[in-house]
Amino acid sequence: MRSSGLVETDILLLGAGHAHLEVLRRFAMKPEPGVRLTLVGREPETPYSGMLPGLIRGDYTIDQAHIDLAPLAAAAGARLILAEAVSIDLSTRSIGLIGRPDIPFDLLSIDVGGIPSMPDRGGIPVKPIGRFLEQLQTLENSLPPDSRIAVVGGGPGGVELALALAHRFRGQPRVTLVSATPEPLTFAPPRARRVARAALVNAGVELASGVTAGALSNGVLPLSDGTSLEAAAALWATGVVGPGLLLESGLVCDPTGCVVVDDTLRSVSHDFVFAAGDCAAMGRAKSGVWAVRAGVPLAENLRLAVRRKRLKPWKPQKDALVIMGLGGRKALAWRNGITVAGRWAWRWKDWIDRRWMRMYKEMRMPADPTDPMRCGGCGAKVGAEVLAGALASLPRSGSGELFDALEHPDDAAVMRPPAGLLLVQSVDHFRAFLDDPFVFGQVAAAHALSDIHAMGARPWTALAIASVPYASGAKMRAELSAMLQGATQILNADGCTLVGGHSAEAAESALGFAVTGLAEPGKVLRKSGLHVGDYLILTKPLGTGVVLAGHMRGLARAAWLQAVIASMRYSNAGAARIFVAHRATACTDVTGFGLAGHLTEMLTASGMSAVLWPDAIPVLPGALELAGQGIESTLAADNRRVLPSMDDEALTALLIDPQTSGGLLAGVSPPRAEACLAALQAAGMPAAVVGVVEAAGERLIRLERG
Repeated sequence: MRSSGLVETDILLLGAGHAHLEVLRRFAMKPEPGVRLTLVGREPETPYSGMLPGLIRGDYTIDQAHIDLAPLAAAAGARLILAEAVSIDLSTRSIGLIGRPDIPFDLLSIDVGGIPSMPDRGGIPVKPIGRFLEQLQTLENSLPPDSRIAVVGGGPGGVELALALAHRFRGQPRVTLVSATPEPLTFAPPRARRVARAALVNAGVELASGVTAGALSNGVLPLSDGTSLEAAAALWATGVVGPGLLLESGLVCDPTGCVVVDDTLRSVSHDFVFAAGDCAAMGRAKSGVWAVRAGVPLAENLRLAVRRKRLKPWKPQKDALVIMGLGGRKALAWRNGITVAGRWAWRWKDWIDRRWMRMYKEMRMPADPTDPMRCGGCGAKVGAEVLAGALASLPRSGSGELFDALEHPDDAAVMRPPAGLLLVQSVDHFRAFLDDPFVFGQVAAAHALSDIHAMGARPWTALAIASVPYASGAKMRAELSAMLQGATQILNADGCTLVGGHSAEAAESALGFAVTGLAEPGKVLRKSGLHVGDYLILTKPLGTGVVLAGHMRGLARAAWLQAVIASMRYSNAGAARIFVAHRATACTDVTGFGLAGHLTEMLTASGMSAVLWPDAIPVLPGALELAGQGIESTLAADNRRVLPSMDDEALTALLIDPQTSGGLLAGVSPPRAEACLAALQAAGMPAAVVGVVEAAGERLIRLERG
């Protein structure tokens, strides 16, 4: 996560298409002062369309054919938002997303690809590629023997897909290519058509040419000449249309629903919107080559737009190179009427594709620039208008009396504790370690509530302490609003009401909460109380510190980061209730001191020792791999002193790894441990018994493998 000082312009990259990958790469190599990039994508990894047929054939692995967005975004200092966009509001300059606040922008660039033109529910579209790969795997697992798959589309994409499927299935099921033209690749040179047709015949691909297809229904694919094909599935690789949100936004689109842009890639109707790739219409046929090469002029014109300078026209070559795999390590290529084919053409294509992938997979984050300082003599509070706007966006939940504290604010919240209950209080606060303010708010709230849950108490009220970097009022309001919306979602779900707080300007975003909980006398869980023989149960996997440290260095995969985020924003409320119900003897939450450090606290308070079983401890994806590379978070060195050394340094690193919003660690007596663990796992938690308490010995913690 790179700080870029004062944010003056927000550029939102909607979609992780090939052009946007190049924009990220260009901004990573040369950051633009005052610009904050935000990439919004559906999946954590984006597939390279040029390698899709090879992936289907088995020439490439999933990893080789996909670009992980997290390291690339980190290298560019860009915020990565993994969510699906459902609307574009041009009047407010914001993007609507499923299940989270809208994201504002100053400049918008769209590279969301297209969807094959096909009847409603008529089959499986090849694009978006990520969803197609999932559907293809499901289809393959359910295909009956001696069935048929129809590939609709006689262009290069359809031909290459049909050949790849024929190679993958080897005749079972059969593959039929449906082409609206008299023969596939009608616009290719004659020799290219002959080579492609021979490859289709040799691969056993059946041809249905000169016909269009209708919607697949009950295993029958109707054709325009009155005949039909029996098919288990229809895969559509036809020309694309734009996603519905483009036309619905009010952008000028062509008849296919794609954004009409001029030769600078800027929308002809809205000068703050750009588009590239399949979702953009430039008055010429679509080409994967042009979609890739559009990234360079798009990045340059986005910079020029920020600087309010004249944009530069882009003139792609008239005839793009077409190169497609035939299978069997052979390929076919043509340009300007010249055709080549064979094994050396495959080696050429493979070299081009792998070189292109390396440009994006090997990007690493540069050193952070120095942040400008601002005076804090005014208390560094954000303006009243910023705060009021942020509070207005929060969902309303909780009692009317408590919400009166926010709707009609006084200098402090006034509350009346329920009679007969104990007050349990805690406070947590930390700087933003994620560039997504909504998700950071969720994690900050879950982390703050964890101490209350670890005591067996019920969260009641919270006071927020929020800081955001200086920017325009609208940008500060959006940042603060997103953090608080994420936080209140978690707080409200746990029955906790936000009753007030303090907001401030700072060099970077930060958020914390002072939380008050309610507990019944006699049911408070404490760190002390462990007995010999108690089983130690951990409710969440370890590794958040290692993965987040890796992410800040651009080394963590997006899928690993997603797993970490899912774990961190998962509340410990359910685990606490189960531990209380099964009469846990002691409990704590695993946070900054790591598993070993917090267990040490419990053992010291209880006068006991313990055996830990490292092989039984659940671990987050990617954590062991990063720890094996020597990646660790800041507090790891201080935590190391509490643990004996092991041969497995990576596993040792995880036992001392500081956790953000980690799980609960509890001692449960042997008669109740099995039922307690079963209840935790039935509730969806990856809980595990990780050790056992024993009488005090020379060392507080012993490690036993196997």
